[in-house]
Amino acid sequence: MNDFCIINQLVKDSFANNHAIVVILQSKERIHLIEESKQLGIDIEELKSSGRIKFFDAGLFLSNFVISEAQLDTENLKNSISHAINNSKLHFSQVLLIDGMIDMLLRKGNQESAVFLENQIQAMASQQGFDLYIYDSVVKPVTANEYSESSSEEKSIMTSIENSVRNGLETAGNTLENLAKPSPSKLKSFTFPI
Repeated sequence: MNDFCIINQLVKDSFANNHAIVVILQSKERIHLIEESKQLGIDIEELKSSGRIKFFDAGLFLSNFVISEAQLDTENLKNSISHAINNSKLHFSQVLLIDGMIDMLLRKGNQESAVFLENQIQAMASQQGFDLYIYDSVVKPVTANEYSESSSEEKSIMTSIENSVRNGLETAGNTLENLAKPSPSKLKSFTFPI
């Protein structure tokens, strides 16, 4: 069974049980999830307006926590995820987090960073009591006690995460710059409506 079959079943089950969902996926995966949900008769727009489902872009979400060229603010990353979860818990009995930040790191070849971030998110889920599905998961679930033992290896993994986030931001910035450049041929053919 592929990730989207599992995610769609989790979405259906969550809505049937009056649970909320927080989705942190890349654009392509979010679009695919929305299309699949529509085929199942799920009105995503209605669910978004009622607060039952919230969508975040994995790359942009992760990029908000780069505080310098050599440092990622993991504490604020965890706080932001917690904030989204807690806001949903105000209105719904349980929350499911569908995370795609790990998948994004894996696609960029950052296996160690992905494992470190996945362990962090799994520890949060265990501590805060929310359901979790990690898109393209790479590690087994861990308990909060297992995570509390940190090592110097984890610190080097953080540097790897920071580097991959910086590279992603640079690529996104370059793409936006290229898209923002006006095209002279398009401007010449434009006429104002009468």
